[in-house]
Amino acid sequence: MSTSIYDEAFEWYSKNWDPDRPVGEWWALLAETGWSFPSWPEGRGGRGLSPRDAKQVEQARLDAGAYGPPKGLSTFLVAPTLLTYATSEQLDRFMPGIVRGTDTWCQLFSEPGAGSDVAGLSCRAVQDGDEWVVNGQKIWTSTAHLADWIFCLVRTEPNAPKHKGISFLLFRMDTPGIEIRPLVDMTGNANFNEVFFTDVRVPKDQVVGRRGDGWLVANAILGHERDSLGNPDATL
Repeated sequence: MSTSIYDEAFEWYSKNWDPDRPVGEWWALLAETGWSFPSWPEGRGGRGLSPRDAKQVEQARLDAGAYGPPKGLSTFLVAPTLLTYATSEQLDRFMPGIVRGTDTWCQLFSEPGAGSDVAGLSCRAVQDGDEWVVNGQKIWTSTAHLADWIFCLVRTEPNAPKHKGISFLLFRMDTPGIEIRPLVDMTGNANFNEVFFTDVRVPKDQVVGRRGDGWLVANAILGHERDSLGNPDATL
């Protein structure tokens, strides 16, 4: 067991933790100092530590009684996938809001006509100059009415085999042309939503990974999702 990293982290948390500090300020401080997610790269909310040392940091935080970093889809699914597939420019743009907890995300994969076959999706994005024009529908999207950003699978090459020609696209939830319709269950609650896209324009550079390789990126997301099952922190 490494004790030096534990001692360093415990000293830092003991010196800086203040229960009266606003949570947003605390998350920003964790991000700036790399204690948010210690195993992530330096400059991306982490310190590049090994998983073993990162566990020691987490134990030091718990022992100091300090709050942890933001949790949810943003940190359990989006960030690890971006760290693998995104460009430096995309990381510079998207990671700060994730690490500081100022941006929330939702996942748009399922479609009414595709059932459990995600690769059968028909939501389409057509390139028009420096933008994608998105049309289609997604369903069973949780927190769509609360999220700031979407990570979405769209078909960009309609003539390619169904597992090809899919791209992984990021865009803001307040982009013109997006309509959210709540799905109200028998209890009167609306935990899921339908999302409709009508000529939604998204910058071309917001595709993660190579155009047409969205299935590869989606499988990474699904792998992180499986890893998070049963983890009480992996919620918004």
